[in-house]
Formats: sequence, C-alpha cells, structure tokens
Amino acid sequence: MKRIMTIAILAILSVTAKAQNSAVTGVQPTNLELSNALEISFTGSSSIVNIPFTSLNDMLNGVETATHQIKVRSNKQFKVTVQPSSNTFTYSGTGLINNLLQVSNVMKVRVIDNNTGGTQPFIAWLLGWQSFSSLGTPVTLLNNCNPGSNQTFSVKYKATPGIGSIAGNYSTEMIYTATQQ
Repeated sequence: MKRIMTIAILAILSVTAKAQNSAVTGVQPTNLELSNALEISFTGSSSIVNIPFTSLNDMLNGVETATHQIKVRSNKQFKVTVQPSSNTFTYSGTGLINNLLQVSNVMKVRVIDNNTGGTQPFIAWLLGWQSFSSLGTPVTLLNNCNPGSNQTFSVKYKATPGIGSIAGNYSTEMIYTATQQ
C-alpha cells in the first residue's frame, strides 16, 4: 500500500511539474502599408528614336522606325497614352524656316506587339490592330492592362514630313503615361 501511495504522490508531482513548465504565447499585430506602385521604362536601345530621311521618296511616302519596346510595372490594372511634348518640332539647321512642322501632320504611332493583356481602344480596333494613329493630342494605346512586373508592348513610328521641309534636324519628345485604373 505504501508503494501505491508513493506512486500516486509521484504522479501528482509529475502533473504539477508539467503544468508549471507550459508555454506562453503573445500576439503582435503586423501591418503592411502598401501604396500603388507604377513605373514605365524603355528597354534596350529604345530610349532614342532616330528617323533618317535619305531620299525624296522617304520624305513623300514616310519612313517607318524599328520596333521600340516599353515596359510597365504596376500593382494595379493600367492604361497607356502617348503624346508629343509640343505641337511643333524644334528645328536645328542652317536654313531659314518659315513655319514649323506640326507633329500631328508628320508623326504617327502604332502598337506592334502587346504583352500587357490590355486592349486597344475601340477606334484602333475598328481600324485594325496595326493601324497608325496621328500624334498631336494624347493617344490611348492600351486599356485595362494586367498588373505585373514585366508588362511589355512595342511600338513603331512613321514620319512623313513632305517635300516642303528644309534640311536639318527636327526633334520632339514623346511622352508615355501609364495611369492606374
């Protein structure tokens, strides 16, 4: 009997010892404060567009550029527009220029390749995916593009200055804007 009492006391002490060594937890709230993230960049040698005109035929019929790729990174759906920085080209050369070339009369753009999941506006779709759009006012190139870190699309430009343009360099900047939707 004494032995049973000893075993019972040891069992009670063992349970008590376990209760005193139990784990305690604490909870700390952790919040991530994310903001909308959006970035647009030109890949490879796509940051500068040079369009050489070497013949009368080039000036009359226009010259199409190589493909230029643009990358957008966004954590939300977005759209992309493009517009020139000015309505007219800036001229540098030796000739006297009477009137500046209007960008909207000379420059056009079209989407060649689209890996954004976005769609072109209805009018561009109606005229055909690869139709050129005149650049003067903002042109919406793509709508409802998917969020992601490597959303790319490519464009080509076509310039047709016409026969009345004097020799020299004409320049403007194309401003691409990605806007989250």
